[in-house]
Amino acid sequence: MNQLKLMIFDMDGLLFDTERIAFQALKKAMKNAGYNLTLDIYRKIIGAGNQEDEKILKSVYGEKFSFNLIVEDYLYESEKVLKNDGLKIMKGVPELLNMLDERKIKKCVASSSSLETIDRYLTMTNLKARFDFYMSGDEVTRGKPHPDIFLEACKRANVTPELAMVLEDSPNGLRAAYQAGINCIVVPDLVEPDEEMYIKTYRVVDSLVEVCDLLTAQESV
Repeated sequence: MNQLKLMIFDMDGLLFDTERIAFQALKKAMKNAGYNLTLDIYRKIIGAGNQEDEKILKSVYGEKFSFNLIVEDYLYESEKVLKNDGLKIMKGVPELLNMLDERKIKKCVASSSSLETIDRYLTMTNLKARFDFYMSGDEVTRGKPHPDIFLEACKRANVTPELAMVLEDSPNGLRAAYQAGINCIVVPDLVEPDEEMYIKTYRVVDSLVEVCDLLTAQESV
């Protein structure tokens, strides 16, 4: 931590409380198409790229399932929930960004969401200028849980993986960071920590406030 040069943020469920919005919207869209989406099934796709999502859901609902059948309805339902409930910033985000600025540590967002969605959410919350750059899983060959997006983030920041840290909320994001050889702090959102999470993480914490505490503690060592 005391040699940290780059902090890589996931977005959904880490920066913003959007996983609940996505689950509500996807559940409604799936129901309209004749499928029953449970929270346990949804947890399997949290943080994964689009191709991985499709593969997982096909394994549950059969090879005939396709996101193309529900994507328009899903986007409509997402927008409706977002307008009704708004976009909430997760606990500890402003404090951590301020601390990273003070320490001159680079910051980026690396999310499985589209570039348009990332840009929109960062703009809505006035956080866009707080990051050096942001990138989408759509920009790399393989999405999470593959390591491509995090390795590309390090490349863009001109920082080696050993000097970076990933902040994630999902097992798929953790697996991507682990394969990339980048330490990862997990802040679980809809997913309960399991043995894999504790084995592969640098730390599991309750909120980003605790990441601030870790940075402060490291300074005193």
